[in-house]
Amino acid sequence: MSIELELQKIGLSEKEAKVYLAALELGQASVQNIALKAGVNRATTYTILESLIGKGLCSTYDEGKKTFFIASSPEYLLSLFEIKKKEIEENKHNFSGLLPELHSIHNRQKDKPVIKFFEGKQGILNCIDEFMRVSGNKDEPSRMLYNKDLLEKIFSEPDREQYRQFRLKKKVRTKVLYNYAAGELRSTADGTRVKVAEKEFSFNSDIAFYGDYIRLASLGTKLSAVLIKDKEIANTLKSLFDLAWEAALLRDVERKKQRREEHK
Repeated sequence: MSIELELQKIGLSEKEAKVYLAALELGQASVQNIALKAGVNRATTYTILESLIGKGLCSTYDEGKKTFFIASSPEYLLSLFEIKKKEIEENKHNFSGLLPELHSIHNRQKDKPVIKFFEGKQGILNCIDEFMRVSGNKDEPSRMLYNKDLLEKIFSEPDREQYRQFRLKKKVRTKVLYNYAAGELRSTADGTRVKVAEKEFSFNSDIAFYGDYIRLASLGTKLSAVLIKDKEIANTLKSLFDLAWEAALLRDVERKKQRREEHK
């Protein structure tokens, strides 16, 4: 453990730590000897010693025409915590005075787009978590588009179930377009689902729209996600989704009709 680094952690600068330790080891010494021991130039050492005196960590006495410096007992280092505590309290008080102005600035930015980026599997989960907490019209479904096979490959069943339960708790329904090689997902009271043939329309992402938010997650080799808050873009993408939804419903009806014909 480096004593210098520990002293820096409690509030001394790098050079203050060097000078204090040099003075502590020498007992009583001139600026020149302390500077030599600390490896700091003489002029800087003098300035630092003045700073240490101000902190109660050093004192002086004159002998003839010479001034000698003595490091205070290490117990006095505890006073640095009190100094630091006082500074924190002052900063907290000053910051509290700034809050109304900061809130005023924040409120002026409300209509501006907000974009957040996330990396890796945990990043995507964090993005989903934040997306699930946004507010929206209770009558509006969360529109989703994803590849079920990729989701099952990347995220565990507990992960997926956790967010489903969170959504159900918020009473948010879903409207889903999906790829899934293993079969079809049943529509339920909390969500309507339409399968899209992967050979014709391949999804390699997990995308959702709800309220003023858009969530985009790449499920390729590099996992990443983007969360966007922009009312106009969200509404436009919802309209595009609904257009695709209508087309997918028609294709699904035709596909099922064709199956029935084949089994006659």
